[in-house]
Amino acid sequence: MRHPYEAHRSFIRPAWAARETWRILVMIVSFEIVFAVSPTIFSAFLPSDAAVNAFYEGTTAFGTLAQFASFGISAIGFLVLLRLLHGRRFWSLIGPAHAAKRDLIRVGRAVAIWLLVFEFLPPWINLADLAEVRDFGVWASLIPLALVAVLIQVGTEEMIFRGYLQQQCACISESPWVWMVLPSVMFGGLHFWNGNGAAEGTIWAIWATALGIACADLTARTGNLGAAIGLHMANNVFALLVVGVQGWPSSGLALFLYPYEDPALYAYGIEALLSPWIVFQLLTMLTTVLIMWLAARIALRR
Repeated sequence: MRHPYEAHRSFIRPAWAARETWRILVMIVSFEIVFAVSPTIFSAFLPSDAAVNAFYEGTTAFGTLAQFASFGISAIGFLVLLRLLHGRRFWSLIGPAHAAKRDLIRVGRAVAIWLLVFEFLPPWINLADLAEVRDFGVWASLIPLALVAVLIQVGTEEMIFRGYLQQQCACISESPWVWMVLPSVMFGGLHFWNGNGAAEGTIWAIWATALGIACADLTARTGNLGAAIGLHMANNVFALLVVGVQGWPSSGLALFLYPYEDPALYAYGIEALLSPWIVFQLLTMLTTVLIMWLAARIALRR
C-alpha cells in the first residue's frame, strides 16, 4: 500500500543540499527584518499621502487590496535570502508547476463551494443589524483584484511555512511533529496579534495552527504547495469579501458591514477562554478547518 506522504520525499529533496540548522535560524531572523520594513518600502511607491494613509488603515477597497499586495515585497526579500543562504530558487519551494496549478484550482474551487454553502445556512445575516451593504456591482467588480491580492498574500505565507520551513524541518527529522506541527505552531503564533486581547489572540493562534497543520498535510500528500494555497486562499477570500465591521482593518472589500465598535470592547483577558461562548466559537472555527481539509481531500482524492 502506498504511503500517504510518499510525494513528500521528492518535495523536500531541494532542501537537502543546504540543510544546516544555522542557515534556517539566519533565514528566520533576516526575514523578520525584511517583513518589518516591507510596509515602509511598499508605501514609498504609493502616489500620494492619501494613498499611504489608506494603505496603513486598510478600511477602504484600495487600502485592503494594498495591504495584501504588499506581501509581494516580503516575498521578493524572502526569495533573495533563499538564494543567498541556500542557493535555491522559487520553484524549489513550490513543487512541479503543472501539479501545483492543478491542485490549487481543484482545492480552491472545492473549498469555496463548501464555504458558499455555509453562507446560506443559519445563523443568517440580519440586514437590519447592518450599517451598510455595498453596491453589488462595484463589489463584484473588485473580486478579480481581491483574488490576485489574496494570492500574493497567501502564496507568500505558504511559500515560507509550508514550503521553506516544512522542507528544511523535514531534513532535520522525519517526525511530523517537527516538519508539520512546529512550522504550524510558528504560523499560529504570528496570528496571535490579530486578536484584540489575550483570549481572542489565543483563539486566532489555535485556529491558525490548525489551518497550518491542514495545509502541511495536503502539501505532504501532493508534493507541492498548490492544494495548501487553494485551501488557504479560499478561506481568506471569503473572510475578506463577505462580512466586515466599519472602520476595522481589512474591511474595505466586505459586502456586508456591521456598525463600528471599539475593538477594546473585545480585549478579553486570558481567563475568558473558559467562557462557554468562547469555547463554542473556537470549536466552530476548528470544525470549519476540518471541513475545508476534508473538502480538499475529496477534491484531490488523497
